Formats: sequence, structure tokens, C-alpha cells
Amino acid sequence: MTRAAVLSARNDALANIAIIGAGLVTAFVWRSAWPDLIVGLAIAALNADAAREVWEAARQEHDAAA
Repeated sequence: MTRAAVLSARNDALANIAIIGAGLVTAFVWRSAWPDLIVGLAIAALNADAAREVWEAARQEHDAAA
């Protein structure tokens, strides 16, 4: 559970920074939806990787308890 909390907090912080960056790029540099789409895909990949890590940790704990 601790690893899940750490990954969740890390992902939230990185996602917030990326969203702010995409907003600034959209507002001042490149008036397009692409920055938002790219950040959205990056956040999805980040969360999928964290989910995989938590799944593996839970599986190891389950196997150790059995």
C-alpha cells in the first residue's frame, strides 16, 4: 500500500506540472489541442506503469503470504 501511495502522489505531481506546461504552450506558443493530447497520453502511460508496479508488488505479497 505504501508503494501505491508514493506512486499516486508522484503521478499527481507530475501530471499537474505537465498540465500547467501544456496550458502555457497552448496559450503562448502553439494554439492547438496537441499539447493537451500529448500530456493526456503521457499521463495515461504514467498511470499504467504505476498500476503495473502496484500489481506486481501485490502479487509478490500475496505469494509470500501463501
